[in-house]
Amino acid sequence: MSTALILLGHGSHISPNTAAVVWEALDTLRALGLADEVTAGFWKEQPAFSRVLETVTAGDITLLPMFTAQGYFTRQVIPSEMGLSHLPHDGRVLRVTKTLGEHPRVSEIIQARARDALTTHALSREDVALVVVGHGTKNNPTSRAATESQADMLRGLHLAREVVAVYLDDDPDIPTVYASTTAPVIIVIPYFLAAGSHAMGDVPTALGLESGKIEGMIHGRRVIYTPPIGANGGLTDILLGLIADSGAALSPRPVRSVWDGVPLAGRDVLLTELARSGVLTFGAVTVTADEVRCGDGNTLPILTTPSQVRDAVRLTPFRPLVTARDMPNGWRVILDTPADAHAVIETVYPGAVADWAAARGGRLQPVTLQEVVARQQGMFRALADLSAGAEAAWVNQICDGCILTPYWARAGAHDGGLPCAEPCNVFLSAAKEGLS
Repeated sequence: MSTALILLGHGSHISPNTAAVVWEALDTLRALGLADEVTAGFWKEQPAFSRVLETVTAGDITLLPMFTAQGYFTRQVIPSEMGLSHLPHDGRVLRVTKTLGEHPRVSEIIQARARDALTTHALSREDVALVVVGHGTKNNPTSRAATESQADMLRGLHLAREVVAVYLDDDPDIPTVYASTTAPVIIVIPYFLAAGSHAMGDVPTALGLESGKIEGMIHGRRVIYTPPIGANGGLTDILLGLIADSGAALSPRPVRSVWDGVPLAGRDVLLTELARSGVLTFGAVTVTADEVRCGDGNTLPILTTPSQVRDAVRLTPFRPLVTARDMPNGWRVILDTPADAHAVIETVYPGAVADWAAARGGRLQPVTLQEVVARQQGMFRALADLSAGAEAAWVNQICDGCILTPYWARAGAHDGGLPCAEPCNVFLSAAKEGLS
């Protein structure tokens, strides 16, 4: 039975780093040849949690939540969005690993952050308060348990005079550290996976640190801010351990090129169409048997790896919606084999090939805005009573900037163009914000 591994991350509309740590881990796992298909799904980016299972063809699927704790997303959002209430799923074997925070290696990283700061700054334990900052959420009180566990671990090591846990979105909140501790030096460890908008923006701001600074004097106290737990490597061993503990029968297989291991749904349809037409336009890219390009001319810079392509289409500027019409052009990928054309397109537009092929075969089942809102865990319930006219207005305002055609909309074309099977998080967030 063929196998698939899907990493599940939060993603961001603000920072590329939040999803980048997931994509970097994905590239590492693909290079190891652990599964026939290795991909990622996100809450705020593409492919979405709700669509990612449609992108793989494997009969044996392992889901790996790239979160630091069991909580709101792992126990409510992901199961609802991915339809995990019944397993096996559509006749396929599907398992979910533990979260990153449940692996013992994470405690070692937290401990190393504390010890490194103490050593680097030549600090005595009597002068230090250690602070572990978790996200937390009032939507699910269990989200704070992992952060509290890490604080308890540090207390047991007696590395500092005081150890406290605080939260970005729960109580006690971050600014309370100045009242709840007395030591002259505060070492703050962000219990976040990536150097994203929370770890590098929201938390330092709440502490009172100047933008871009990792140290400062605040309320007469010296504050030292460490890297998040996913920085500086160390994730691969954690991921492999979680996969092994889940019972997944994944084992290394030969890897032909860096383009191996992408999700395969729709590949045969795309390659058949490419062979028939000779030249295929897919969104902003032009595809032949020899190359995939975005832009004109024979002197365009040549990209050779998925990470280079991903950086080209996501980073300058940061584009959380990779199907937006503002695709940066001026690059090309030379193909070793025509089959790699599919892998490049999948890298540029994650998940789009599967829906495109399903639509061509009459198998795409659009999910309406009302159906999406009904399965949500409360965040977008304000859109439940949106009239058809109001929905059409938001579609015109928001979706016109995307290359996809909203097949899910009650008004407008439901055929032709690259299909959008359901409203994405960018649409939901923009519409919700517009109603507030």
